[in-house]
Amino acid sequence: MRISTTMQYTNSLGYIKNSNSKVDEQATKYNSGLKFQSAGEDPSGMASKVKYEGAIAAYKQYIEAGGIANNSLSEEETALSSMWDTLSSVHTRLQQCVNGSNDRSSLKALSAEIAQLRDHLFDLMNTQNTEGEYIFTGAQSDIETYTLTSTGKYECQADGSTRGVVVSPSVNVQVSDSGLDIFENCKTAYTVKVDETPSIAAFERCEIKSYGTFNKVFEDNYDPSATYNPLDPDNSKNKLTIELDGKGNFKLLGADGAEIESGVVDTTTSINKISVRGMEFTISDANANGKIYIELEKPKTENMLNILTDIVATIDDESVSNVDKIAAITKCQVDVEIALSHYDSYRGQIGARQNAITNILNANESLSAIKVESKANVSEVDAFEAASELIRAQNQLTVSRQIYSMLNKQSLFDFI
Repeated sequence: MRISTTMQYTNSLGYIKNSNSKVDEQATKYNSGLKFQSAGEDPSGMASKVKYEGAIAAYKQYIEAGGIANNSLSEEETALSSMWDTLSSVHTRLQQCVNGSNDRSSLKALSAEIAQLRDHLFDLMNTQNTEGEYIFTGAQSDIETYTLTSTGKYECQADGSTRGVVVSPSVNVQVSDSGLDIFENCKTAYTVKVDETPSIAAFERCEIKSYGTFNKVFEDNYDPSATYNPLDPDNSKNKLTIELDGKGNFKLLGADGAEIESGVVDTTTSINKISVRGMEFTISDANANGKIYIELEKPKTENMLNILTDIVATIDDESVSNVDKIAAITKCQVDVEIALSHYDSYRGQIGARQNAITNILNANESLSAIKVESKANVSEVDAFEAASELIRAQNQLTVSRQIYSMLNKQSLFDFI
């Protein structure tokens, strides 16, 4: 084998170049913290890195969406909470209205307060978020939830749609509720009316005194699939019947004709009264003989804005008797109580969604952290290991340069 001086220089330079390349490679890893820069260096590693980066980006989006969802639900919960407080104040004013010591000016003042609370409720129903969207309108968020028409009635413009936000790969959380469901489809107190044509002539008045007691008998006898037939009241559905025997005794019969309760006409005052199952009937003759046919009216829904407008008008109307006013106010109190319960149920639903989002966000953050760690294991170098490799490569380069320097001072003639 022939060895030449040129060969020695060439080999030494090759060692220096190789050592220099290793230093560059290790310096890049140390400075970037990455094991590889391209797919060519580690195809499977790069494929795993890309997969983890996609998952991390997705979880970041879920976390951002969850934050937006929480904000939306917080706005809705705050608005409903304020409505609940407003309606509680209305309920208090209605209780004050039935106080027998109120004079005309006191009632006027109370009705004015109720009207102001109604206006505040109107504003709350038209609550807007920070983007100027009406949160209770549904899909058409640029339209007011309620408007006041020229007839003095409040009209709902919300549709029945809701909006949702994807907060995890398989979970879409509802972040809005339609005013159509919350406000417009809110039930009102059950009502009845006496069919006076076939009823006894002695009948004068019917009033519900205790809705808690009356509601039970209504629900037991009302059939939503049937209707009352005034042409054949005895064989009709959705009715109750008071049967008087002409001796001051009565029976309350259900829709099927079965006896529910019996009793005696109250004649202790100047007004003859029949009090039964939360209802009170006034008759002119305690010894009347015949029947009073009571139609169970179809349950209704109405928004509180119109209900409060009507009760304010009733309170202010001097032509309405005190007895009729108290009856209307009592019913309105029940309407408000139903609305309070209805609104509160939606507040509960919102709270449940917020709890679900919080749990999902915590899980998302944990899963995202796992993906970040997995990506680091695949694509990132250990800092101490990278530093050690860089120092070793630098030492190797230093030795290569020293060897080259020594060879540069010699030739094969030194061995001859």
